[in-house]
Amino acid sequence: MAELVPHADLARPMRLAFISDLHLFSSRCHYDRHEPAIRRALEASDVCVWGGDLFDFCWSQLGDGEQSRRAAVDWLEDWRSEFPDKVFVYLNGNHDAQAKFRDSLSEWAKPHARSGDQQHQNLSPVTKDSVKSSEPTRLSLRPGAIHVGWDALRFADTLLVHGDVMEGGNHDMALAQYRHRWSHEPNTSPANLQNGLYDAAVTARLHLAAASVVHRRRSTCLRLLHWARQQPAWLHHDLKRIVFGHTHRHINGVRVAGIDFYNGGAAVRHVKFDPVLLQVSCRD
Repeated sequence: MAELVPHADLARPMRLAFISDLHLFSSRCHYDRHEPAIRRALEASDVCVWGGDLFDFCWSQLGDGEQSRRAAVDWLEDWRSEFPDKVFVYLNGNHDAQAKFRDSLSEWAKPHARSGDQQHQNLSPVTKDSVKSSEPTRLSLRPGAIHVGWDALRFADTLLVHGDVMEGGNHDMALAQYRHRWSHEPNTSPANLQNGLYDAAVTARLHLAAASVVHRRRSTCLRLLHWARQQPAWLHHDLKRIVFGHTHRHINGVRVAGIDFYNGGAAVRHVKFDPVLLQVSCRD
């Protein structure tokens, strides 16, 4: 977990885009339909948070994992090179948190790192059990900065998270086990069978009914808020907004327990998708 920190002399509000759950490379992805909206969101923002599940490695149609990972980094680099002054942050999702892809992300971000971009050590709850720090890792808001490999990000009064953190409760190992379900490569027959079954469910729109039952809006928001309040105080103190993905249910500023919740939906068939765009004040 980390905090995005602006320079002390930054007075103007920052424009934030949160884009998640594209499920690129899978057969159910409708990226072409939504690419213009993604472009508009990037053009309008200072900070782009890729909110996890951008890529679907276990059901990729591109071939083996290595080929899919190269294509994923190329996709990210295309956007970065087109918008070199944006700040990009990549949050882990359950479909793209595999260790090899996190390594690829680190290699992609390395040429754009500068001294002072991060303060404090990055301890990933996916890879090690550790006591959560009472002090955040602080990430620079320097134009052109890239920050990868995080599970949650605090930016002023806003918390950004993929959303699958609630599946593990407050236990790092449970979250790692949950994400492990999507760590397989597409050349295994169980994955291909599950992929075919899920495609059939999407065609029949059964996934919408399942999502409405499993991820009811109010209960999901309360679960996320409960998770946040189990974290160090800096992550949830004076929090006003939570932006998340994972559930594939579009939410535009629904207030629950005094917090405004946002979710952009998902870029898959029959599901509403719209990048979340917010203005964030960096001063009290």
